Amino acid sequence: MREMQTSDSRALTDLPCVDSGLIDSLWRHARQRPNAEAVGEVDGARRTCTYRELAGQVAARARRLIGSVAPGQVVIAVLPAGIDYIAWFYASIAAGVKFLPLHTQIAGPEALAISKRVGAVAAIVSPGLAAEPALRHLAMDVCEEARLGRSGPRLSRESAGAVVLGSSGTMGMPKLVLRSSTSLDADAAGVIAGMGLTAGDRVVFATPLSHSYGVDVLVSVVAAGATLRVMSRFDSEVLAQEMEGGATILLGVPFIFEALARRPRRQAVGLRLALSAGSPLSARVRREFIDAWAVQVGQLYGATELGTVAMGVPGSEGFDAESVGRPLTGVSMRVVDLADPQRTLETGQEGQLAVHASSMLSRYLDADLCLVDGHLLTGDLAKIDTEGRVWITGRLKLLIDVGAYKVNPLEVESVICTHPSVAECVVVPLSASETLQRLRAVVVLQESGHAATAEALRQFLRERLSPIKVPRVIEFAASLPKSPTGKVLRDQVIGRTT
Repeated sequence: MREMQTSDSRALTDLPCVDSGLIDSLWRHARQRPNAEAVGEVDGARRTCTYRELAGQVAARARRLIGSVAPGQVVIAVLPAGIDYIAWFYASIAAGVKFLPLHTQIAGPEALAISKRVGAVAAIVSPGLAAEPALRHLAMDVCEEARLGRSGPRLSRESAGAVVLGSSGTMGMPKLVLRSSTSLDADAAGVIAGMGLTAGDRVVFATPLSHSYGVDVLVSVVAAGATLRVMSRFDSEVLAQEMEGGATILLGVPFIFEALARRPRRQAVGLRLALSAGSPLSARVRREFIDAWAVQVGQLYGATELGTVAMGVPGSEGFDAESVGRPLTGVSMRVVDLADPQRTLETGQEGQLAVHASSMLSRYLDADLCLVDGHLLTGDLAKIDTEGRVWITGRLKLLIDVGAYKVNPLEVESVICTHPSVAECVVVPLSASETLQRLRAVVVLQESGHAATAEALRQFLRERLSPIKVPRVIEFAASLPKSPTGKVLRDQVIGRTT
């Protein structure tokens, strides 16, 4: 990779001053370990950036923002994962403005609608992206070298900036989540402790930095002074090369581990930790990844509103690969009654997971925030065992009414995926009448092996599930619609015929 050589990395004088642990950590690493690699782009231009260079980039951009954006105003960013994205993220915190990242594939009308919802005053958009024309009236130049390199007086803001993230909308319409710099500081501290992150780690991350998972990873890796390797688009071969080339931590989502498992067996000698997030990692994918790479995989749990709040690290006391682990330090988790969230259930009982954490949101920008005894109702079904491990068992919204019974589709999906011919599947409601629902399964078969018929799968399920949980309709598809982080888009499956 080639190193960055930009004018804004030549000096670290007159740094913007703000009360933020993240910014303090960045300035400290830049002074104490100036030549240590902070960020590496593993695709595209394949640039690298030292901590000294990153601090210079952040300082220059922060001065630009302070000179043109009032404190607390919103700046939208539509940038691929890389050095520029990270520099603008930290510059926004240093400049006391709200940073709202959007995925690079977002459509222009959607980006424009969001900008109006939040009253955005500026946008930083990479040339050629679909959102660029719609946001051109708000555009700031992404790389205006002359101004970026120009030093100025020491500037400060009374308060640090914040990040605004769009929720997934699994409990209703997507909301805009405000997480303060204090929240981000707490998030970084929790992840660093949970993973045992040190300055010697090289963390590979191949999902969008604009997602809340990406924010958690970004703030923790930089706060620890470690190296973050990112890619603007997923490429399993490039990722495999990183794993062989000195990566110590791999953070991904289930489809990434599945893609890596399908590659020929390889060595990842230095890899000490692999964690999956976003959705449950199936036993099949975990087993195939371990067979291919000889590395165990744990899981972590978080949410847009919360940051990362639980972690199951392989090798830790009481580790169980099916659990998302124990709550991180300072996180309170309880399982509450579905009908009465004020009532906390006994150990081992299933209910809705409620969480309080220092890393949680300050508020929604466009909705009321309702807490129960300071705890956020996550909408996830869960149970906590006698060892304090958290088990995510489904989504409250996903429960399907089948006659007088409520069926958890994740339970049915997990059984279907144990069939040797099945690669993945999703179970959604099927309307039998205005008042009656049945189950519909859409199945993707393995590329190799014997093809299963709908009746064969149904018989397989009858032997393992009660009759009410066996899908009335089983269909086959070449693939399932997914979000950029690999979550199955159930609403699209419900409306799609195969």
